[in-house]
Amino acid sequence: MTNYQAYISVQNELAKAYNELRNDLAKKKFNQSFDELDEEHQKAIIKIYPQKISEAEPKNYGGNK
Repeated sequence: MTNYQAYISVQNELAKAYNELRNDLAKKKFNQSFDELDEEHQKAIIKIYPQKISEAEPKNYGGNK
């Protein structure tokens, strides 16, 4: 597997995990899947589980190089 393929695989798994969390919460709170919710309820779920994944290079903390 190339580095890019591994990267895409990890991205897909992260997206899948967020979708599962959002769907589980939607079912608990509103008794519907996330996709079935109206926009207002979807936004409420997304506010609880925002998908914030940084692709920035890690910073060097502590002065070690």
